[in-house]
Formats: sequence, C-alpha cells, structure tokens
Amino acid sequence: MSSDWSETAETLGALGHPVRLRLIQALAEGRTAVTELMELEGLGTTGQIYHHLRQLVSAGWLETTGRGRYQIPPSRLVPLLVVVAGARR
Repeated sequence: MSSDWSETAETLGALGHPVRLRLIQALAEGRTAVTELMELEGLGTTGQIYHHLRQLVSAGWLETTGRGRYQIPPSRLVPLLVVVAGARR
C-alpha cells in the first residue's frame, strides 16, 4: 500500500454524498437500470442521477454493464461494505 494515503481522497470522496450512497445501496439491492433508479424518491433529476453515477464509475465503485445499466464490480463489493460499515458510529 502506498505511504501517501491522500491518493485515496478522490475514491473515498465519491462516497461522501447521500445520493451516491443511496444509488449504491439500490444497486446492491438488485436494481441495475437507470430507469429503476429514477423510480426512487429524492435522487433528483435524470441528469443529476447520471452525474452521480459518472462520479462513482470514475472512482471505481461502479461499472457500466450496458446502456443505462450499472453494477458494483465484484472486486469492489467487500471494500465498499467495509468502508460503509467503518463509517457507522
């Protein structure tokens, strides 16, 4: 592991928004299409949802699986759950 932990700031920062966490939670629960995500309340407009999804893809927390479809990469699921569990008080 790199001795400079600041390199992880962007990756961790992508999780620092409530809408992004809600999107990840919905994907972990089985939703995969943007159309399914848009049905959830409080996530904003379609454009805002795509913005958040792009941020999560850029940080490596999500990947696209087709047009308008996303998933948590299998290799990122356990690290994601560890981060979320570690952030709880």
